[in-house]
Amino acid sequence: MVNNYFSHQSPTYGSPGDMLRAAGVSYRLMGENIAGNATVERAHYALMQSQGHRANILNPNFTRVGVGVASGSPYGLIITELFAG
Repeated sequence: MVNNYFSHQSPTYGSPGDMLRAAGVSYRLMGENIAGNATVERAHYALMQSQGHRANILNPNFTRVGVGVASGSPYGLIITELFAG
């Protein structure tokens, strides 16, 4: 992890909303899930066990999603899901 952080607020890019706006993505509603786990499957399972993360994944008002996966952290893989609607 280059900046050694695990947070919804990036020291480089700011908030998830900041990142969307910088990329030219317009939205009325947005959400973000982040997870650290050994595999994508385990991360997804853990997110689905959390009421708030599960609500993001299943929210029908989110019409777009971006997913990023990076390795090499103390958590194993880092998975980010960024939702917009």
